[in-house]
Amino acid sequence: MSHSAPAAPGRRSTRRGFRPDLTTVLAVGLPILCALALLLVQDPGVDDVDHPPTRVGLTRATVVCPSGPEDAGDVALTSAVDGARGQVQVGLGDQQRTADLTAGRVTTVAGLAGPVAVAGEDDTAPGLVAGRFGTKEPTAVSCPAPAPHAWFTGVGAGAGHTSILELANPDSGTAVADVTVYGRGGVVEAAGLRGVSVPGGSSVRLDLGSVIPRRDELAIEVVASRGRLGASVLDRYDEVGAAELTQDWLPAQTEPATDNLLMGLAPGGGRRTLVVANGTDDEVRADVRVVTDESVFAPKGLREIRIAPQSVQRVAVSSVLGPAIADGATGLLVSATGPVTTTLRSFVEGDLSHAVADPALDRPATVLLPEGGKGVTKTVELSGATRTGSVTVVARSASGRELDSTRVDVTPDRGVTVKLPADAVLVTVTPERTSISGAVLVSVKGTGRATGAAVVPLTTPALNGLVPDVRPGLP
Repeated sequence: MSHSAPAAPGRRSTRRGFRPDLTTVLAVGLPILCALALLLVQDPGVDDVDHPPTRVGLTRATVVCPSGPEDAGDVALTSAVDGARGQVQVGLGDQQRTADLTAGRVTTVAGLAGPVAVAGEDDTAPGLVAGRFGTKEPTAVSCPAPAPHAWFTGVGAGAGHTSILELANPDSGTAVADVTVYGRGGVVEAAGLRGVSVPGGSSVRLDLGSVIPRRDELAIEVVASRGRLGASVLDRYDEVGAAELTQDWLPAQTEPATDNLLMGLAPGGGRRTLVVANGTDDEVRADVRVVTDESVFAPKGLREIRIAPQSVQRVAVSSVLGPAIADGATGLLVSATGPVTTTLRSFVEGDLSHAVADPALDRPATVLLPEGGKGVTKTVELSGATRTGSVTVVARSASGRELDSTRVDVTPDRGVTVKLPADAVLVTVTPERTSISGAVLVSVKGTGRATGAAVVPLTTPALNGLVPDVRPGLP
């Protein structure tokens, strides 16, 4: 029988259990725990980080009407929401009054010479629409909501052509605006237009001819750096030794675009000037095409326009547009290699009017118009359809009576003209299966009244509010 050999005397076994110390546990365990934690945290990704705002019912709305010329003391009001009825506050600061508002009808508030804020709450907030008109000469403007950013292209600061910038603050707190001026040679130094303070419930008027006197064409970019502001421009034309002073409001363009559609060309003989502004740091090239009811074409005699960085370019288009308008032209399409703002200024038959790039509409637009009468012609000029569709134009009187309803087919690269009754003061334009751009052209000829035209862009009233999506995120 065999036996294992006994251990040598005086020696102990060297085998013992493994007992890690605290440093070893931390060195091995912490990286593993971190890796497991990272696995449990999902990468939010682009879709999870950027959340669109939520649309909610609009419970408060404000639009701001600019000061009117001496003959424009009335403000017209309506609602674009069916069945809306209630009261709105009209005025600015301590000068407030109450007015009744009814959908489909026009309410006129008289005796308001200065800037006016129209505020609606609850039922009168969605679809709030207001407008202001002149009586001595064809002038008209739609009252926009306060916007953080607005462009006015083709303003003047000289002796014969000057513009007045008005900033109205509908709130109780102080608002501040920064105005950047662009000229032919680049950005114009204008210290008096930076950090313009507007106390609550008041307005500030800035005559550009006094603040930055110069003769070249200008564009201004208005940014509300604090609070809310309603910005507007009253453009004036007063040629030395010529006819009397003529003036009209210059509508704002909300943002630059590569394609700018300017609808509403004043008929008659006179001087027409296209002004293009480039606020970018790169040179931009632009082509001009004429819009008619049959096609959109490039006219002979207009070369490519080159606009230097942060500058303004002026192009005389009278020789091209005069014959084109006589043949039925209704608008201009300015296509550029970069985002620009544009305005067509017409000094025709001794009257001033402006066609500004119109925003595309994909839902109903409501516009208020001045009263008609003998010698007054009103037409809706449409173009820019993205696809084949249709547009319904409904014209009403101030009492809400339907005067006319016209449905027309629209296709890309063609314009459409819809004639309105002369006494139509409330017009609704509803596109179907397409988006469209347009304006209403109001022209007056003969009959003892001032001859001329006014262009009122089609805009959609606000129906909903936007609530930003705010949620915690990882650092």
